Amino acid sequence: MVPWTMVARYQQSLTDCDLRLDGCGQCCRAGISCFGYRTQEELRFRDQTQFVKHKHKVQLRRVRPANWPKVTLENHVHFVQPVHIGWDVLAKQDFFTNFVFGLAKSYDALGILYQTTKPPDHLVASVDAASLAFYALRQFAPPTSMTKLATERYVSALHLVNSALADPVASLADETLQSILLLDLYEKLVSRKRTSAESWMRHMNGAISLIRARGKENLQTYVGRRLTQRLYTTLVISCAISGMRIPVEMERLRADLSRHFKIEDDPKWALTTLNEQIINFTSDVQAGNISCRDQILARALDFHQSTVALEGILPSCWQPSRVFVGDDALGRQLTLAGSYDIYEGLYFAQVRNVIRTAQLNLLLMIERYARPHDPDLVVSARVSIEKSAHAICDSFTQYVVSRDEKGALSWDLASPMQQLGAYTVLFPLYSAAQASRDVRLREWAQDVLGLVADVGGLAMAQKTADALKQSEAVPAWDVYTMLGSYAIAA
Repeated sequence: MVPWTMVARYQQSLTDCDLRLDGCGQCCRAGISCFGYRTQEELRFRDQTQFVKHKHKVQLRRVRPANWPKVTLENHVHFVQPVHIGWDVLAKQDFFTNFVFGLAKSYDALGILYQTTKPPDHLVASVDAASLAFYALRQFAPPTSMTKLATERYVSALHLVNSALADPVASLADETLQSILLLDLYEKLVSRKRTSAESWMRHMNGAISLIRARGKENLQTYVGRRLTQRLYTTLVISCAISGMRIPVEMERLRADLSRHFKIEDDPKWALTTLNEQIINFTSDVQAGNISCRDQILARALDFHQSTVALEGILPSCWQPSRVFVGDDALGRQLTLAGSYDIYEGLYFAQVRNVIRTAQLNLLLMIERYARPHDPDLVVSARVSIEKSAHAICDSFTQYVVSRDEKGALSWDLASPMQQLGAYTVLFPLYSAAQASRDVRLREWAQDVLGLVADVGGLAMAQKTADALKQSEAVPAWDVYTMLGSYAIAA
């Protein structure tokens, strides 16, 4: 919107102008070049194609000798050339739409940092690298020029970030911490196979060192808290993928962060805190530090009950409403049991699915360790597994369809927000299909993922469907890594 002071200034200048056609007196007195007053009719845009063609023919007749060949103009002259927008521009727009201002506000601090007149070069290069990598991830066959440009920007960003780290002031700035987080995101998007813990944690360890050097600066501003929170969230996921415990230093950081977040304001933060304990427990079981069956069962049951309690204290706006599709052909195809759930926001649905995925992992552990000593617990765990799996399936349809006034469903995967929403359900849907013993659910998941890939052009939907079709189950964390890891987290 134009500021009111500018409008008033323009209106005043128009009032002072004497509107002379050859050049207004006001400009002449000020020594300013003036082409005179033009009416609205004279300023109106018109199609001058025929006039230009006629003028060109007249000029040719005046200057062309009789023996020159005739020049024929085509009937349709196109004066405007198509504008080719660069991959970096498209990718950055897509990244900001999804991760800064859209469904996934995980990088909302970046929007604040970009409000400066000129963001530092290392931040700009890091944004370019991460956004190009995410844009390429969503393509079935990304152009070589796109992936090459992403690599070039990444290499440039590495050099620029290293230079910033050598500067005592720049090294502690929010922009540098944000840049390192973006470089980590780039690697997770490009290297979509689980590697060694050292390789996976390379940028994370650098960010942790920076957090340590920044000290109290981490929590004094909103941007500082959001960056620190983002680091902690990605660290928790990285440790889960690597099978590592959360570093004790980061546990203390989480405790400091918790003073600034309330469960009712940010239930996802409460879930991240709970996941820290679950990941440490799972790591201890895998490493053999906890081997007593009864102890494993007791703690797994306690953690599962904590996830149920967390669901119980969620605000009412987080609860879905049920929609029955009736005889709608598309609805019958895209729902498991003729109905689906609608959440007030896709963010709510995603966080609920994160809780359900955690529940599935705990329940599978309970089922495994309870067999054959406690058959009743095995049955109870299996019932809860199927319930969580079906709930994930019921949350899927809203990501890919829209309803008209009469309730008829149609595909709706055109907008970036809908595509990202569909993207976030791929891993939960894979986990549900793997955990469930319902053959119909597994077949439905494969069919639906194939449809989404065909209709919406989501390459990763097809890859998820292919993983489900494997004769041997693909480990869940391998699929999560293949999908771009926490690039799809809100």
